[in-house]
Amino acid sequence: GYWLRAKGRVDTTTTKQNHLFPDTMARGPVKHLKRRFAPSHWMLDKLKGRWAPKPSAGPHKLRECMPLIVMLRERLKYALTYREVKMIVMQR
Repeated sequence: GYWLRAKGRVDTTTTKQNHLFPDTMARGPVKHLKRRFAPSHWMLDKLKGRWAPKPSAGPHKLRECMPLIVMLRERLKYALTYREVKMIVMQR
């Protein structure tokens, strides 16, 4: 971004921030998932919150896996919060 502006190749007078040449780079993969973009087979409530748990799929596809938090909290109703699910999973 800076080099192109310094050489005068990008016109910055028309827009505040040019979306084609951002000043900062992305910092790795996205670590969050909005609830409305979660797979429908998770059967999450639309209005219960804004965020959905982001699965760590491993070798499988992200759309075909299901996080343990969804299974334990939303389906089986064993826990009310993410912290309670972590405590259940960490038990022997």
